[in-house]
Amino acid sequence: MSKSALVLGAGGFIGGHLVHRLQLAGFWVRGVDLKLPERRDVEADDFLIGDLRDPVICREVIDRRFDEVYQLAADMAVQDISLPVTTMRMSCTTQRQST
Repeated sequence: MSKSALVLGAGGFIGGHLVHRLQLAGFWVRGVDLKLPERRDVEADDFLIGDLRDPVICREVIDRRFDEVYQLAADMAVQDISLPVTTMRMSCTTQRQST
């Protein structure tokens, strides 16, 4: 049986390339992001669109054991660097719920 990987933030530039590389290595890959990849086709075996700050989405995403998990999800549209706490809270909430 092949190994499985979960890539959070799979719709981004790095996440999309990571999914591709994992596929080449023979992994079954589930990708998750707020959006579909913009510059390439979805290569993940399973791709879910959802907000990882939502505990319900997190439970849907992590419905099985994964051999490897990659957390690349982040808010890439920081509008105001004068609000670092808000930006960090969004990222930390995602990481806490995803683990």
